[in-house]
Amino acid sequence: MTSFSAFKHASQIRITPILWCGLLLLFMGAKQTGCSRKVPGDTIVPATSVRSSDFLVKQLEERQPPAIESLAARAKIYAEGDGMAVEASANLIWIRDSVLWMNVKKLGIEAARVLVTRDSVFILNRLDKTFEARAMASLQREYSLPEGFSFLQYFLLASAWLPADMVFQADIKDDLHRLSGTNHILAADYRLEEGSFVLRRETFVQQRDSRILSLQFGGFEKLSGAGIFPYIRRIEAFSPETGALNLDLVLTDIETNVPKSYRFDIPAHYQRME
Repeated sequence: MTSFSAFKHASQIRITPILWCGLLLLFMGAKQTGCSRKVPGDTIVPATSVRSSDFLVKQLEERQPPAIESLAARAKIYAEGDGMAVEASANLIWIRDSVLWMNVKKLGIEAARVLVTRDSVFILNRLDKTFEARAMASLQREYSLPEGFSFLQYFLLASAWLPADMVFQADIKDDLHRLSGTNHILAADYRLEEGSFVLRRETFVQQRDSRILSLQFGGFEKLSGAGIFPYIRRIEAFSPETGALNLDLVLTDIETNVPKSYRFDIPAHYQRME
């Protein structure tokens, strides 16, 4: 199989769920081995004494980086789902409360371009000359996101998304501080490291529909304007519509508050996919 043929074969993977859960997708098909990749990261400082839920909530709230108005980065992506495993690279640009833009490449060829706004998601498939346009609300329901664009911002900035009406309890689980709660619609579980109290994992379960979304963070380094920032993320998701999906995202060359330009035009000859 030639490189281009392998590339085209990979385009048959469902694009939308992979890039939707946080960022990104694909291209270059390889059979899934059945072995789950370990999340790369750094050594975790274990928790020893239980902290109060109020204390842990305060730690999470204080680690929101409000000074970041925009972010640009390169990314390496590894995704598993639908019986396939794929790798790709990407460039991304985020502007607070406005836009998340990405282009995804393999072997130096642009495979897809994505534009996420507060109410819509647009996807260009360069290989098949097609595009999708979806309402944010429909993707939010289908892919287990507790909120839309604002939730993606929290994930990109590695900040905890905390429901205002949730009552929390605190304990220690797997050497991390655990903050957990429910509002009878959504159950949430947050894991924090001792000392720095950085967010290592957050999991959301929509019990009625058996939807699960888990976000993990690692590779913490100091980033100008953002403090201690994770360069490595993993998304693990399950929904009845998509099944299980895993995605590893490694960020490099991160710049904050540096204006970047982006383009997103839909060529007239592209076919719309429903």
